[in-house]
This record gives sequence, C-alpha cells and structure tokens, in this order.
Amino acid sequence: MKKLFMLLAVLAFAAQMMTAQNVFELTDISQPNDIYSGEENEGAVLIRCNHSIPLQFSSSMDKNAEPFMTDIQGTDSLYYIVFPTGKRYRGRQLTISASGYRSVTIDLNLEPKQLLSYQIIDPNSMVDAGCYRGHRNKGISELKNCNYQEAKNQFELARECSDVNKEENEKNIALVDTILRYRDLANNEYKLFNYNKASVYYGMVVELNSYDWFASDRKRDCIVKFTEDCTSLFEQAEHFFNEKEYDKAKELYQRVISKECPSYSNAVTRLSAIDSYQRARKSHNTVVTFDYDFDKCVGLHLGSYKNKKTSGFFQFNMNMKDLGDFIRGVGHYGQSPEFNVAFGFTRKIVEPVWIYFTPFGATSKFYFGTFGKDENNNNKKYYPTKDNYPNVDKKELIYEEQNMEDEEIKKVNVAFAWSPTIGLMFKYSYFALHFGYQYRFSIKKDLEDYIGASRFTIGVGVAF
Repeated sequence: MKKLFMLLAVLAFAAQMMTAQNVFELTDISQPNDIYSGEENEGAVLIRCNHSIPLQFSSSMDKNAEPFMTDIQGTDSLYYIVFPTGKRYRGRQLTISASGYRSVTIDLNLEPKQLLSYQIIDPNSMVDAGCYRGHRNKGISELKNCNYQEAKNQFELARECSDVNKEENEKNIALVDTILRYRDLANNEYKLFNYNKASVYYGMVVELNSYDWFASDRKRDCIVKFTEDCTSLFEQAEHFFNEKEYDKAKELYQRVISKECPSYSNAVTRLSAIDSYQRARKSHNTVVTFDYDFDKCVGLHLGSYKNKKTSGFFQFNMNMKDLGDFIRGVGHYGQSPEFNVAFGFTRKIVEPVWIYFTPFGATSKFYFGTFGKDENNNNKKYYPTKDNYPNVDKKELIYEEQNMEDEEIKKVNVAFAWSPTIGLMFKYSYFALHFGYQYRFSIKKDLEDYIGASRFTIGVGVAF
C-alpha cells in the first residue's frame, strides 16, 4: 500500500511539472503626471497586455474588480479599472490572472485622482515559438520600441513561414505602414509650421502605438505652438480692425479661419462685420440730410438705406431762434419754441426710391403766457400768440402783450403731440433728397390749432 501511495505521489508531481504554468513579467509604466479624470474620491489602474492573452482581475478589498472600460491599441488590450480611495483601502492587492499563467499580485495604494499603469508580458513567448510566432513577436517588440522599419522586416519575414497566420500578419504590416505614413505626414506639416494638422497626425500615431513617445511629445509641442500662433494672428487682426485698416484685418482673420484656430467663430463674426461695412460704403447706405420745413424749423435726418434689408432712421428739427432764446432764458411772449423728434424704419421701393416711416414721433411746442377760457366770459378764449393762427377771424384774441400781467407773460407752458411720419428718400450715388409728411395728434384738444395738424419737410444731403 505504501509503495502504491508513493507511486501515485510521484506521478502527481510529474504531472504537475509537465503542466507547469507560464509566468507573467509585470512592469510599472506609470507617468508622474498621469491623472484620472473621474470622481474626487476615486483612482484608476490601467493594465496593458497583448490582446492574445485575455486577463481576469480580483481585489482583496472590493467585491468587484471588473474593468469599467477596455480598448485595443495596436496589438495590446487596455483594461481600465476604477477603485475607491481613502485610508480604509490601504493595503489593497489586485490579482491578475490568465489561463495557462501564474497569477500576479500588485500592491495598490491609490491616491484620489491617481492613475497607475502597468505592462504585462510573457517573457518566454519567443521560446519554442516556431517560425511565425518568433518573427511576429520580434516584430511586435520592435514596434513597441518604435523601430518601425525593423518591425516591418520581421513581419515580412513571417510571410515566408509555413505556419504563418496570414490575416494577422497582414494586419501587422498594414499597421506599421499606416504609422509610417502618419509619421511622414506629421513631420511634413510640422516643417511647414502647420501645427494643427501636425498635431492631428501625431495623435493618430499615438493612437496606433501608445509607446511612441516622440509622437506624443511632438503632439504636445504642436498644440502649444498652434495656440501661440492663433493668439498672435488674432491679436494682430484685432489691432488692424480697431485701426480701421480692414483689408489687412481681413487677411489675418482669413488665416485664423483657415488654420481652424480656437478663435474661429470670432474671426467669422469680424469678417462678416467688415464685409457689411464695405458693402454699405460701396452702396452708400448711410444718408445724412439737412432738413427744412415751412414753419422755419431746421434739423437733421440720419438713416441707413439698404438695398435688401429693412433698416432705420432718426431725425429731429427745431425752431432755432425761438428755442435758442428759450434755452438761454430770454424767451418772451409771442415766441413759439418747437422741437420734433422721430425714429423708425426704412425700406427700398425701387431704385433710387426708398420709403421711411414711423409711428414713433413726438412734437413739443412751448409758449409764454396763459391759455384758456376767460374767467369773465366763458364763451371767449385767449391764445398765446396770434402769429400761429392764420384764420384770425375765427378766433377772438382778447389779450395782447401790453394788457397782460407780468407773471402771466413769464409763465411757460408746453403743448405735446404724437407725430407719425412718412416720407420718400431719393438716393443716387453721393446725393440724397427727401420729402416728408408729419401728422400731429395733439394731446390737448384745445391746443390742436396752436400745435398744427401737419407739417411738410424737405431735406438735401449726402449718401456715403
């Protein structure tokens, strides 16, 4: 019985030796500035391994250690695992296992927002690997070392092997060719100072081979240079824009747009403003006229008269002498200081005629003295000045300046009216002429004759 037991033990030991598992080689490839962008109280671990070796994970302190994301980069599988952090998780151990390999354990002391990265390889993968696997593994090793031409040579040698995996091998050759093509494109754009395009191509290289530190560093360098160039271009364009040197500004804004700078949208807005301004100058959209009406009021009309769009105008006029005396405090009975203002819309009818119109008009007309019914005779009225009433026979004037008390003469009143306005503007080249009509709705009915029912205006000026 003892001999049988010893025989079985020897056979079991021999079987164990025959089925001895492969071992992993673990390398810490973490970078000092690596940051996990998740929650404040979490950290993360990144595990890289050849995609031909699927991995499994378990934690000494967590029920679940499943990766929250997996990815493929070149020939590697990437596993991202998130863990909570804090003092209670000190001493955590992460165990990594795979079929046919001995498990490997990592001591994890994660800090909040920290990202730790590890590379797992099979150091014996090239031992007795055969022709194809030997060249393939050598090519993958050269690929990780960024020796792309040597990697391609190894993959091309693998084509001649009798045990070649044609589909996998051709993918590896295509991968190297793609990396080399993107590298050449990136280097050419970098030499031409096209840093934005260069950074994109370098980024493509990094996506295909995350071990390519040259491409990674060049990408960061390109982003810095690109940002500096864009900032400089836009600042120069803004300088010329503020100095009204629009042709120079347009050229620089166009370069900002062609480079696809971060200030792209601002440059587009500026270009649109410059184009609108230059079109307006070419079409002489802006009009300024000197206005005169038949009650000796003078003023200005300012408007934008565009070919295709509704725009706006503003105008005012006043009785210069009477209003000037009133403002200086030397006005007297018999004067009628007046001020009109209106703002509204303009629209083209047919070349060269535009219409302007508005319900937003107002008139104020001042007078000295009193106004109203006579206290002794309610059927009679007196008025501030007879000069404003052409139909004198229909009005009875009972007070003259010499018959009024001083306080009555000095008293200042104002009549208000709502004054809708409409008119036609004739514009040709630099010349502008307009005729306007204003209707007045007196706020006080007793003053409607004094303030007048309507007014005609004529204006002559320039368009530019």
